[in-house]
Amino acid sequence: PESRHVLETSGSTEILFSDSWDYVTLRLPFKRKPRFMENQVLMPSLLFVAVSYIQFWVDPGQAPARAALAVIPVLIMLTMSSSVYSSLPEGSQEMWLSDNLMALTFVCSISALQFVLIQVCLMREQVCSEKVKGLSRIGETARKLLEQADRDEKSLPDVLEKYQPIEEQGMRASSKAMIDDNIKECDMLYVEYVNMIFKRFDTGGSDNMLHLDEIRRAMTYFGIYISKGQLAETTCKFLRDIGVATPENERQVEITCMQFCRFLQNQGKYELRPRPKTIRGYLESNPPSKLCDLVARVIIPLFVIVQQLWLQERLSVY
Repeated sequence: PESRHVLETSGSTEILFSDSWDYVTLRLPFKRKPRFMENQVLMPSLLFVAVSYIQFWVDPGQAPARAALAVIPVLIMLTMSSSVYSSLPEGSQEMWLSDNLMALTFVCSISALQFVLIQVCLMREQVCSEKVKGLSRIGETARKLLEQADRDEKSLPDVLEKYQPIEEQGMRASSKAMIDDNIKECDMLYVEYVNMIFKRFDTGGSDNMLHLDEIRRAMTYFGIYISKGQLAETTCKFLRDIGVATPENERQVEITCMQFCRFLQNQGKYELRPRPKTIRGYLESNPPSKLCDLVARVIIPLFVIVQQLWLQERLSVY
């Protein structure tokens, strides 16, 4: 009986090799049904990239949680790529699915490297914060030294010179001024350290004044991040509180080394500030670790979208 299953396809008959043989050429079109790969590979890979993206919204200080969200998606993507290749014949031909997996694995790897960058920034910021804590511990004992300098109307270099140890018979001893005013060398540590930082950031050098940009760089050295506008406003408020007149244009504010010492001691009283209204001000008021997350939150989704659109556009090439 005639079979009901009939295959119809285009073909041709050819005679090759000097009329010795007849050849029949059949063309069999194949079309892959992508549903299995879409459900088992493509969609899960995009979901794991989204899981990797979640780390940018987690507190950078939570290292264990960030590490898990950074590393686990990379391992899963590598396992998924191996699984895909194990079900396909070996070869060097280009495959859209493998190229897509490679691109998404690259995104997860970049996210993991960003976690390393965040930890480096956090370590540097921790060092800066430790400087502030150290200054706060000795700052209270140095307050009386600054108050004494205010009463005597002396500059910070004059104070440091006044309370320097003296040499007697090849030995160093406390000066008479230190004994009379009950000033110890541990009280001088704060003033000497801040004076060193002041000279480091005083790029002008000749006027012995810190301008707004120099004040901000000095504050950043101590791990205090604040926008220029807010810093100008805060510095002027502090100067007025200690009886010093400020310029009408607050961005032209300047402070001496003595005022900078006192400003560092009292800057915590002015921390209650509104959120900056400009993008530049918002970026200036955030530490590098947070800026890295802010950039990644924008760049990574855009990169994935562009990559997927580009691969879809090249789909006909494969």
